[in-house]
Amino acid sequence: MDFEKVLGMVGKFGRYQKGICLLLSTPMLVGVAAIFIQVFIAGKSDHWCKITAWENDNCDGMGLSTTECAELKKTLSIPVKKDTDGEVEYEKCLKYDVDGIDLETAAAMYNGGNGSYTLETIPCNEGWEFDTTTFPSTIIMEFELVCGKAYLTNIAQSVFFAGYMVGSAVPGLTADIFGRRWTFFVCLLPIPLFSILNVFSPTMWMFIMLRFLVAVFVKGCNLANNVILGEIVSPSKRAMVVNFTWVFFALGYFFLAFVAKLITSWRILQLVVALFYLPVIILSFIFLPESPRWLVSKKRLTDAERVLKKMASFNDEEVTGNIMKSLEEIGETDDSAMKGSLKGLLRSRIGLLIVINMSFNWAVQSILYYGLSLSTSALGIDPYISFMVSGAIEIPAYILCMFLPDYFGRKAFTLGTMLLSGMSCCLTPALPFGLGRALLATAGKFFATMSFSVVYVWSAEMIPTSLRSSGLGFFSAASRVGGILVPLLLILDEVWESLPVVLFGVLGIFAGLLCLVLPETKGKPLPSTMEDTENLYRTTTKMDPKEVKAEEKA
Repeated sequence: MDFEKVLGMVGKFGRYQKGICLLLSTPMLVGVAAIFIQVFIAGKSDHWCKITAWENDNCDGMGLSTTECAELKKTLSIPVKKDTDGEVEYEKCLKYDVDGIDLETAAAMYNGGNGSYTLETIPCNEGWEFDTTTFPSTIIMEFELVCGKAYLTNIAQSVFFAGYMVGSAVPGLTADIFGRRWTFFVCLLPIPLFSILNVFSPTMWMFIMLRFLVAVFVKGCNLANNVILGEIVSPSKRAMVVNFTWVFFALGYFFLAFVAKLITSWRILQLVVALFYLPVIILSFIFLPESPRWLVSKKRLTDAERVLKKMASFNDEEVTGNIMKSLEEIGETDDSAMKGSLKGLLRSRIGLLIVINMSFNWAVQSILYYGLSLSTSALGIDPYISFMVSGAIEIPAYILCMFLPDYFGRKAFTLGTMLLSGMSCCLTPALPFGLGRALLATAGKFFATMSFSVVYVWSAEMIPTSLRSSGLGFFSAASRVGGILVPLLLILDEVWESLPVVLFGVLGIFAGLLCLVLPETKGKPLPSTMEDTENLYRTTTKMDPKEVKAEEKA
């Protein structure tokens, strides 16, 4: 007997599973803030050199208002240049050496030179002033992450994704050894702790270190979350419950943008986000069970029986069979289950092709998704609105992914959505900054979300059963490499503002075209052996509908 038959005895998808699904959606909702909070606390603002020599001059003798006086000081102390689009802008890292020159003298020199003078330009040595119109308080302003230190903002985001990579590996091992629930809480509890500690970061390097730790535990929490969900519902419901939690992830964009708009201090914003984890921790501690499937695998049959009986009670299911006897039968067969490793895939030429192709595909999927999510403030419209729109388009994307891949096929759907996402990115520079460009970039994010959602299912359907877990773990690690590269690619906007998004598009198109050499898996049985995987290339035979239903009921 397998575990799905035991689930059938207590209810495969009743009120109990629906309640747990809703409960485990809450960390996804708040988790968006932990992942993308840097969009707001490190939002880019216009900046220029601070001039302390004229701080006490108020232009009274010139008959100027306070605003006009501030503009005059800026004009007389900051050189101008042309940006990449030919527009005139103030220098961000240079200033005129006006030490020893009073404001009125500088004004006379400037007017006498017909709008220019020949004072020496020097690097900013007294700090910077920032435009606080959009972002009133950021780490860029406080730690002066501009000019020679601008790279630290992107390094912080890359280090965060490095933490994501660590979180993809270690918690997976602990979940198998110590349990899904134990791992979930071990990962959940440190998130608000390290976030609160970051409120008091005195240096940028401490901020980066704590963000790394937050990333490790956010990813570990999400992994344990998905494993628990997948192990308490039937196979036919797994895609639905996972996509349901991702809908809450998309709603988290609204939550973060709304809170970030209300709270102007980057430190207070981090504190508020951390505090939202407290009700999640309390509710999860009270209601979240250990995975009965994991309990059976560890021969803890009495504990598994207790969870299953509770499940049956909530689902109003009258248990007709002997649960303990069924669990004992499963326990006897578990030890003979097949085992495998990634090496099994790499020994086969076809397996090697799949590993290389899908690893690159996952990395590009991550670059597209996170690259477009993190660059919302560079689209020429209000970054808070842009960020909310970026999340809003994910909701229909996840809903459509529940059935469209079954209609078009995994291969065609992934190919099509990646090409559309890539082309949207490549066409973005053709439009001026503003609503049109934002809509096109949003379309790119919409298709990237869909392709990223489907590629997980498609990858799993190409890997034999004994190697499926290790293979997906490898692909997940590859996607984190893509995430680490995103902030570094975003630095290229210093060369040309649209260069990062164009690179995202080119990579998306290339990875999409590589899908052509992979097999279609729609309607085919899951491969059990490496030979079955190789046969995906040699046959177009689909599963009989009765077999599909049997597998869903299994």
